[in-house]
Amino acid sequence: MTRMRFSPESLVAPCKRLAAVAIILGAAAAQAATPTMNPGGTSCLPKDNNTLVSLSLKPETGWSSVRVYFRKNGLIDFYYLELRSDGRGNYWGTLPRPDEGTRSADIQFAVKDGEGVETRSPLQTVGVTSTCSTSLSPEQERFARNLVVGETVIDQAGAVLAGWQCTGVVSRINVNGQLRPDATCRAVVIAAAAAASERILLPAALLAGGVVGGVIIDHREHKECSVCRVAAP
Repeated sequence: MTRMRFSPESLVAPCKRLAAVAIILGAAAAQAATPTMNPGGTSCLPKDNNTLVSLSLKPETGWSSVRVYFRKNGLIDFYYLELRSDGRGNYWGTLPRPDEGTRSADIQFAVKDGEGVETRSPLQTVGVTSTCSTSLSPEQERFARNLVVGETVIDQAGAVLAGWQCTGVVSRINVNGQLRPDATCRAVVIAAAAAASERILLPAALLAGGVVGGVIIDHREHKECSVCRVAAP
């Protein structure tokens, strides 16, 4: 019988290959591992203001998207926002302002890894109250004034946000991932601004009319005035 002899050198290359395979498999397993998601404490939503939402995520990097999904409680379909990263595994965003008919909202965070595998946090239902207050930094205020809202169903395209105000919403992402200006919300905001302007101008116009009327009556009482001027309001 012939005996096979192995030298230490002949085992080096296979060992290196096995080590490389183990590293690759370990990295893939780490990437495929369920992320650790710790949502920030959002206990309420202010009645007429934006709400700061936050998420602490481990591992800190390697995610293709980090989102918050939100909807008026009682509705089926969600909207979403892409959250902003501070580079240390913390992500944040500001929800649109709830409208008058929204008494509570559902909030859920979702992350996708490089392979597109999505993990979601438990669904949280939060009430809208007039006593709820929120404090935003200047950067967060800018975010709230330039909201890009994602849609999850085709029917949301071209319609106002169901359960949410248009204030600060400038763009929408449709179900195909296409970004476009939110013309619908823009029209709503312009109409609201025009209505508010009319409410401000109306009392001034009434006041001016009363003054002019008083001047006219005064001139009628003083017949000796041959040339009378009435100042324009």
